[in-house]
Amino acid sequence: MNAGQQQLDDVQDGDLHFRVPASAARLTALRHALTEWAQECGLAAEDREALTLASYEAMANSVEHAYADHVEGVLDLRAVRDDARGQVTVTVTDYGTWKPPPINPGSRGRGLPLIRGLTKTAVITPTEHGTTVTMTWPAALD
Repeated sequence: MNAGQQQLDDVQDGDLHFRVPASAARLTALRHALTEWAQECGLAAEDREALTLASYEAMANSVEHAYADHVEGVLDLRAVRDDARGQVTVTVTDYGTWKPPPINPGSRGRGLPLIRGLTKTAVITPTEHGTTVTMTWPAALD
């Protein structure tokens, strides 16, 4: 991870949690850490790819939409393997307020449908204190 990106202490063994500035420049390192985590968990290649792409899209949405007018903010990335349920869960949380979508998004606006198409379940939870995207996949092993 780059300087300024550190795994937080509130994680269980084998889980992943990073809190970083919500900046596009941070997303590549997070994507790589998440891909490595999914591989260490033994997820099947197809699930790793879906997890990485959907999570990256959720992080990009947080960076682009949560912090208007150049307000600095943070984003949390969590990844947890739950063997009892046979699934992995990734959450992306921001603490901003999403901009209203444009009336005519043109070629944009495909992120949430993409996320939903790549996950077993995807839940977007907006609150007055931020938005959390929770995504799950079966913990199918290679």
